[in-house]
Amino acid sequence: MNRILEKKPFFRWQLCVLVLVIFVGALWLFHGALVSSKDIRRVVLISIDTCRADYLGCYGYHRPTTPNIDKLAAQSVLFENTISPVPITLPSHSSMLTGTIPPYHGVHNNSDYKLGESNVTLAEILTERGFATGAIISAYVLDSQFGLDQGFETYNDSFEEPIRNLLYFSERRGTEASRFANEWLEEHKDEEFFLFLHYFDPHIKYTPPEPFASEFSDNLYAGEIAYTDYCIGQVIKKLKDLNIYDSTLLIITADHGEMLGEHGEDDHTYFIYQSAIKVPLIFKLPGRHKPQRVKHLVSLIDIMPTVCRLLGFEAPAHVHGKDLSPYFDQSETSSQNRHIYCESLTPTRYGAGALLGIVTDRWKYIQTTRPELYDIVEDAGETNNLLAQQPHRARILKDRLKQLLQQTLRNEAPTKVDLDEQAIKRLQSLGYVAGDISENFEFDQSGDDPKDLVDFHNIYTSVSDLVLNKEYEQAEKICQQLTLQRPHVYQIYVLMTSIAREQGDLDRAVSHLNRAIEVRPDVAKLQHYLGTVLTEQGKFDQATQHFEKSLQLNPNQFLAHQDLAAVFYKQEKFDQAITHLTKALGLRPDSAKTVRRIGDALAEKGNLKQATKYFQQATDMNPLDVKNHLKLAFALKFQGRYDEAVEQLRTGIRIMSENGRKDDAAELQEYLKQIEDMSMDNK
Repeated sequence: MNRILEKKPFFRWQLCVLVLVIFVGALWLFHGALVSSKDIRRVVLISIDTCRADYLGCYGYHRPTTPNIDKLAAQSVLFENTISPVPITLPSHSSMLTGTIPPYHGVHNNSDYKLGESNVTLAEILTERGFATGAIISAYVLDSQFGLDQGFETYNDSFEEPIRNLLYFSERRGTEASRFANEWLEEHKDEEFFLFLHYFDPHIKYTPPEPFASEFSDNLYAGEIAYTDYCIGQVIKKLKDLNIYDSTLLIITADHGEMLGEHGEDDHTYFIYQSAIKVPLIFKLPGRHKPQRVKHLVSLIDIMPTVCRLLGFEAPAHVHGKDLSPYFDQSETSSQNRHIYCESLTPTRYGAGALLGIVTDRWKYIQTTRPELYDIVEDAGETNNLLAQQPHRARILKDRLKQLLQQTLRNEAPTKVDLDEQAIKRLQSLGYVAGDISENFEFDQSGDDPKDLVDFHNIYTSVSDLVLNKEYEQAEKICQQLTLQRPHVYQIYVLMTSIAREQGDLDRAVSHLNRAIEVRPDVAKLQHYLGTVLTEQGKFDQATQHFEKSLQLNPNQFLAHQDLAAVFYKQEKFDQAITHLTKALGLRPDSAKTVRRIGDALAEKGNLKQATKYFQQATDMNPLDVKNHLKLAFALKFQGRYDEAVEQLRTGIRIMSENGRKDDAAELQEYLKQIEDMSMDNK
């Protein structure tokens, strides 16, 4: 071999080049793993709700909205073209944390969906690998009951100082989110960790605090982004103060954008044009101090597999996102010819077609009643539909979209949550209105085109705001007009029911619900709602009939079982009440309140011994609920178990005092003294 090389220097040169190419290729391929295992001990993922990419300075905005993010971007990898799979908060974050698109993870809307446990989140993966995991959430729409808490050891979704709509405690300011984040960072600074930090401030309605309200008085949306940047700056400073900034992978992104009146949409959730789905994505890598901009198309679903790869392991095989780490050491990477999915099923609420889209570096195709094709490079505003001029390209993209859906749609039914009235009002206070959507991925073009109904959508969503502001007459008037336009949209009658109830007119509420049921007799929740209103009227027999109809349509309704049990309880039909409470508990085994109510029914039947077991179980399940301790104390007292009753009462009084209910606690002190005396007499 040596003789050959000596005689053939050209061959020797070729071999050296080949070895060098292989070596460089290996470094390029495995750089993510090398960096991660050595340098990355911590991951912070920051999501700015409702943040258009083009409103950040580092993405070209003409005003200084984001000085802190811009400074970070000057040391980071910035992706110029990042697509959100859906312009709605819960499904988008579900994609972000699972690396999968909505047809797979099954979450398509905010109001009644839940991320099912069959999905695997980034937090679950990192918890299993020994990372401390925490989340700071800033809006009720990501409350733990909607499933995004999977894998997080800490999930902070309780708001101390909520803003706007104070009655409903639906969101919090960015400064509070940053404060909790910094406390969490302080606590876990010596550990490997993953922190998910969510800011909600740019979401409609735009009410930034001073000085941002004055500085951006002509554009309050920009002011909200500027305020959020200020809050993010507090977290970046904390990372530096704790001396962990250089060992932290810091990612800044958004769940979706905001239409701001473009294409006729006021905010988001309806259309999938770029303004609603093009978001920022910035990776600050440990030890990185030079900027890099990547023009190629990427998606929010790429975050999860990229984090996994940077930490030295592969994402689960089912993940749809791509590892972006190969971009991090090259100024340019050849296009991967990505076809990225996006959707909005919101228009189906009104009987219109779904919006199913596929995006490439240059083109976007939208499948709906009247399909659309846009050159998003030459026509960034998507004003010129090229479908008629380029039918062949549209057909290719349509086929690719159909293929993508066939590959990703799961057969299992999506996980839903059964929201009570308070939960619905909290979502409405954030601008999200209830109403079923249709999960139609069949490319059905028989419905109305969403473009024709955007004005209807804007007006429909404005009614909830009027109701929250107690402008009932105006809300009713608008609903009447909407029923003339779309009499088959049953949700309008549900809104009118809410208005009538707020005004105390239950007869009118019943009338509206009956009309809704005429339109959609197959919707279980309408029968349930009617049963609720009839219960308020004291018409228990009629209420029972409608609760039972609701459960016939859908027997897996936790609240319907609960409400039917309450009607039986009021009629002293305790066995029937226990039957439905037991069924409710089967649907939510973690419901301490249901356990306590079974105890109430048993106590009313005179079975105190059995009731005590349920009260004790409820107390064990939720030791902070005063009612559990009081119910248990009373049951123990009536059985002559005075010492145990005293212990429960003392605990209840302490919890009341700690929660500012000192007057109630004082009233119980006298009762406590009586039982203490009984205990002494018994001895």
